[in-house]
Amino acid sequence: MISNIRVGIPILGSKGWIAGISFTESLIKAMYSLPENERPQFFLVVSDYNLKTFNLHQSFIPLFNGVIFQGYNLKTARTTINSSFIHCSSQDELFTKIDLFFPVNSLVMPGRPAVPWIPDFQNRYLPDFFSLQECEYRNARFAEIAKQAQLIIFNTQSVEKDFWNFYPNSKAITDVLAPPFFPEDKWYLGNPREVQQKYQLPDSFVLCSNQFWIHKNHSVLFKAIALLRQAGQPVHVVCTGSTNDYRWPDHFANLQQYIRQIGISDIVHILGLIPREDQIQLIRRSLFVIQPSLFEGFSMIVQECQELGKQIVLSDLDVHLEYAYGIYFERTNSHDLCQKILNLLSVVQPGPDLRKESTAKANTATKVKYFAEKFCKFIEKSQRIFHKTT
Repeated sequence: MISNIRVGIPILGSKGWIAGISFTESLIKAMYSLPENERPQFFLVVSDYNLKTFNLHQSFIPLFNGVIFQGYNLKTARTTINSSFIHCSSQDELFTKIDLFFPVNSLVMPGRPAVPWIPDFQNRYLPDFFSLQECEYRNARFAEIAKQAQLIIFNTQSVEKDFWNFYPNSKAITDVLAPPFFPEDKWYLGNPREVQQKYQLPDSFVLCSNQFWIHKNHSVLFKAIALLRQAGQPVHVVCTGSTNDYRWPDHFANLQQYIRQIGISDIVHILGLIPREDQIQLIRRSLFVIQPSLFEGFSMIVQECQELGKQIVLSDLDVHLEYAYGIYFERTNSHDLCQKILNLLSVVQPGPDLRKESTAKANTATKVKYFAEKFCKFIEKSQRIFHKTT
């Protein structure tokens, strides 16, 4: 009976990787939409290593059946978690408390009922954006997963396809699960104009919500904005997201210099990392969203735009094409992006568009139900694979 299956979900994400937090939030909210007797039990698993990011998950922790702390720093755990939790001092003990550990980010736990998750193979496609040591490290981890894992999860079909191209001899069973974006009712009731004014933004702007990592390709967006100004069609662009790229510490400073060099400093508004609720309201208020990335494993911003009825212009990655939503441009061609932006400027207005939002919201329940039912089947399949049940 699925309600007796205990699923441990490790903490994912950080201030530098908000998508990991959104992934967990979307997953647990989708599953919580099912009746209690039709869903597994879910436990958030915290360790000494990720205790510092526990508070970033506070808003949806009550949806879990409980919290498990695996580690030795009990004093810090009690202070941080600030509520009752199950303590396990070892991995062996942890697996007496759960029947499945999911997802294990880019690691394999041989002999355990644990499902590795490979977000993407970015280093295979953009090796120049990584150090040689990190490329070798990632390749070694993924090779171990391919060799030892019984079951592997991906968020998109394009990443699953990459896996089989790179590791055709793997004996693992693979599956694709893409948690849906789960909008909160209060987001539709928020005031986008107030948030716009809070950050002293103009009434009319386009939005790019990406961390300032080098592969996010902000430079092609800024070049397109400069081309629009040269054509007599200046448009303000608002950018949100962390400005720190651990691989390229100078990247943000170089982008700032580039913005000044091409003469668009007055129409580029960089807000950095802002509250999630504010980001959502800026999506609603924007003319449209732009996602110029050179690589993605999955794209939360595309799902957000879908569920908020917002138009998006995005790079022609396979993973973006998989969503079949938005307007695509050649990812390295700023002139093509400039033209796609120009085409939209004459037919869009600052949001929100309540009619489109209402239609999108009505479709959300169907998507969430589909995902929740698929995930339950995946969990039951995992028990058959790991525990040889029938």
